[in-house]
Parts: sequence; C-alpha cells; structure tokens
Amino acid sequence: MKILKYVLVLSLVLTLTACAGNAADKKAETTGQTDMKKDAVAEQSNKEQPKEEKMETKADKQEMTPEKLIIVLDWVPNTNHTGLFVAKDKGYFAEEGLEVEIVQPADDSSSAIVGAGKAELGIYFQPNMVKRLLKGTPITAVAAILQHNTGGIMSLKESGITSPKEMTGKKHSTWEDPIDDATVKYVVDKDGGDASTLEWIPGESTDATTALKLKLFDTIFVYQGWDYIHSQVKQVETNFFLLKDYAPEFDYYTPVLIANNDFLANKPEVTKRALRAIKKGYEFAADNAKEAAEILIKNAPEGDAELIRASQEFLSTQYIADAKSWGVIDRERWNRFFQWLYDQKLIEQPLVDQGFSNDYLE
Repeated sequence: MKILKYVLVLSLVLTLTACAGNAADKKAETTGQTDMKKDAVAEQSNKEQPKEEKMETKADKQEMTPEKLIIVLDWVPNTNHTGLFVAKDKGYFAEEGLEVEIVQPADDSSSAIVGAGKAELGIYFQPNMVKRLLKGTPITAVAAILQHNTGGIMSLKESGITSPKEMTGKKHSTWEDPIDDATVKYVVDKDGGDASTLEWIPGESTDATTALKLKLFDTIFVYQGWDYIHSQVKQVETNFFLLKDYAPEFDYYTPVLIANNDFLANKPEVTKRALRAIKKGYEFAADNAKEAAEILIKNAPEGDAELIRASQEFLSTQYIADAKSWGVIDRERWNRFFQWLYDQKLIEQPLVDQGFSNDYLE
C-alpha cells in the first residue's frame, strides 16, 4: 500500500509539472507573438514615416509659393497710398504669402484697369464709381482709405472767400465732371449764395496753389491733405472749407480700395489676406507718421519730400479717425451720397447698397 501511495503521489507531481511547463510555453509563445506584432507595427511605422515627411515638405513648398497681385494707384504715389508702401516695405504682404506689385495707371483709369482684370486691386473714389457701376464695370469698394471726405474749396486768403455763399459771382475751376460741379452748386445755394452766377473755368490744374497765384480762377476743389497743405508748405496764404461741413451728403468715401469682382468671387481668402496686410500698413502709418513718410519718400523719390512729410502728419490722423478700425465703410453714409445723386436726377436709377462690401475686412 505504501508503495502504491508513493507511486500515485509521484505521478501527480509529474502531471502538475508538465501542466506548468505547457502553460509557460503558451505564455512565452503568446508573448513572442505580441512582441513580433509590436516589432511589425514599429517597422511599418518607420516605413510610413518618410512618406509623411515628403507630404509635409510638398505642402511647405506650396505655402512658400507667393500669390502674385497687382495694385494700381489712381495717380502718382502720395500719402493716400502710404499704407500700401508700408505693407510692402515692412513685409506684411510677404507674411500673408503675397507678392505685390504697386503700379501707376497709364492711359486708363484705375477703375478700368481693375474692371478689366489687369489688376486685382486699385485706388479709386466713390463719386467716380457711379458711372462705372451704371455701366456694369465689375468693381467693388472693399475698404475706405480715409474715413471722411477731406475734399473742399480753396482760395487765396486775400479773396475773402471763407464759405460757399461767398463764391457767388466768382470764377471756379472745373474738371467738367457733372457730379463734382453739382456738389459745388448745391453747397453754394444751400449756404445762401447763388450758384447760377458762378463762372466756370475749364482745366485740370495739377498745381492748385500756383494756378491761384496766377489768378486763373478764384476757387478750386482740392483735398485738404494734399493741395491745401501744399499751399502751406509753399507759404501761400489760402482759405479752405470742407464740403461735408455744409452738406452731410458729401461725407462720401474718397479714396477707396477697389477690387475686381471675379477676383473677389474666385479668391476671397486671398483678398482677405491682402486686406490684412494693407490694414496693418495703414495702422502703422496712423501711429508712425514720420517713419511712414520716409517709407513713401523712399518708394517715390520723384515726389516732393517736404510736402509728403507735411501731408503725412495730417493724413495719419485721417486713416482711422473716429472709426473702430481701418477700412470699414459705413453703409448709411455710402447710400446717403448715392441717394442724393438720385434725388438730384444725376442718375436715373438708385444705387442702394451697391458697389461696396465690408466682407473681406477682418
């Protein structure tokens, strides 16, 4: 019996040992399979990594390819354009992935060039947009360069003309533009004068101060930030008053940044990038008049440096003025001027909410 008992115990021990060995083998096998899977995943990951790096490199190259844009000015470079040159000089366009060329118009106006798609953006004026919009020219004002109209009437101080009514019976220089002439007549009559007695002297004077000194006429429409300041730089005593002070309808937008409508429709994000850079340029000019003037002088060496510096001191206060931010076009003011044109029968159809958009400003 004892021998049988020992045999049974020994048999049980051997059986348990074998089971433990099998379990260990299975665990080792499972662990080995898991490790092999991990190695395979790691190997596959290492194989895929170069592909991801190649894709990132390609994307980087695409981002580095700049979008080319042309901005056409309305005239020779001046302080209305300072923010554009600042944006280029400071690298704001480059930061937005843009390669921008700023050009002067040749034979056509900036509106015709932008409308024809020969330039994506340009500088123009709300009153001048009227005939373009009525003809269906595909342009839209996307930002206001200045927040308020600085246009008004200048005369020699010795003339004693300090208000519209005092223009009665005087000689006024005209570009023979129906809208410009109508605004002058309107403020003269509204101020208590008689616009019917005005003597209109045709001609486009590029130097209003000299023309006044030569007595070619008594009064001329000019912009405060350029021609009026030019008279001060030349130390010629002049009088000046703003049209908007006598008729709020004339607080229209001049100048504005216009864009080609197809460009807006096809590349809205590029437009926004361009406006971000331009906005930064004008914000810088608003805060740094002296440095901004030097940037403009560097980019327009043919200009009158003394005039540019004096003009910049004034216009830097006008880029944003009382607005919340640069570029915003007030819908009510925009429509008010166009409604005045319709009420005065200067246009045959209303232009409510036409020709402008704030959608591309951020």
